[in-house]
Amino acid sequence: MTIAKSIKARLFGERKGFTILSDMMRAPGSIGRDYHSQAKEGYEANVYCRRCVQTISMAVAGIEWDLYRMKGKDLQEIEGHPMQALLRKPNPQMGGSRLMETVAAYLMLRGESYLYAAGPDGNRPPLELWPLRPDRVRPVPDASGREIARYEYTLNGIVSDLPREKVLQLKLFNPLDDLHGMSPITSAALSIRMGNEAKRWNTALLENGARPMGALSTTAFLTQAQVDSMRSQFSGLYVGPENAGRPVVLEGGVQWQEMGLSPADMSWLESQKLSAREIAICYGVPPEMIGDSSNKTYANYREARRAFYQETILPTMDWVRDELNSWLLPMYPDKGLYLDYDRDDIDALQEDRAELWGRLTNATWLTINEKREATGYEAVEGGDVLLIPATMLPAEAQPPSTEGKRR
Repeated sequence: MTIAKSIKARLFGERKGFTILSDMMRAPGSIGRDYHSQAKEGYEANVYCRRCVQTISMAVAGIEWDLYRMKGKDLQEIEGHPMQALLRKPNPQMGGSRLMETVAAYLMLRGESYLYAAGPDGNRPPLELWPLRPDRVRPVPDASGREIARYEYTLNGIVSDLPREKVLQLKLFNPLDDLHGMSPITSAALSIRMGNEAKRWNTALLENGARPMGALSTTAFLTQAQVDSMRSQFSGLYVGPENAGRPVVLEGGVQWQEMGLSPADMSWLESQKLSAREIAICYGVPPEMIGDSSNKTYANYREARRAFYQETILPTMDWVRDELNSWLLPMYPDKGLYLDYDRDDIDALQEDRAELWGRLTNATWLTINEKREATGYEAVEGGDVLLIPATMLPAEAQPPSTEGKRR
């Protein structure tokens, strides 16, 4: 068996299906703190939660990574390094963008995400990088309880020990747990459940012909069998979208009494809007970016997208970059390497960059190299001088005025 097949079998097992580790049984519609419940009720059942997770993970996946080498105080971009090939093709099943999308999606769903560096033992360059489903990973603390000694990976009842140095754990801040991150779904659970229950209520309303409030009444005494029979016949003939508009025919003194929907019953639409807004707030995504135009917070979509990158994506990328530099780079023998993402490649921030260039162009008090440093470029020889427009001369250097003089 090749090392690639061995790694794949170790991480994903056979194609017989996966064992769900959590055995927590909860009421339908409730959202627990276990991964399976959060994924089902959050990502699968709630369109706004799913859209937030996808918006963040796809934004992270679309940003390019560059590798640099420290040259004095400057960073010099390098090409052709094995780490770059690894990041472009981390494993046989996915490319670099898909890897980052998966890592970010797990982080937004579970509040923690794991990367496994497969390859030689010890502190040596990995051959492959694999994202690990967070519900299958358990950090095992050391005797002090403050540090992680190793990680346990469970699949189909088989537990594998993973060395601490081979696993990168990214976790969101959790004030209640030292070993695990807190999922955004935990904080937005009530909002997500409110939205899901409102949709279920409305679906049930439509399935009942949009007329849920009504009663069959009669002055006669009916046995339980007669009540059950009448209810069954009425449901079969008049309930459901296919029976909408069918005239009600009653006999034997039975009457239908209409009961309209109260304002409280009709508030499901407002609850949907509130649910969408609170979910978007929890994830740091402008409501208009998840299709909720009724809760717009910016003048236009461009402003919303720029604020989304500045306030949500860039801080997340800074954090991921620092963690990758601390974990992945020490596995390579090269010294002075630095991994960073390319901000210039982000379309949503191009307008900000154009404004920066305009301000620097007019900044006559800065040298060429100071301007280049401010825009992320290397210094050039002879660039430590000030350049000013040719028309700007000292007052005493101006030629004397001839105004008022005659020839």
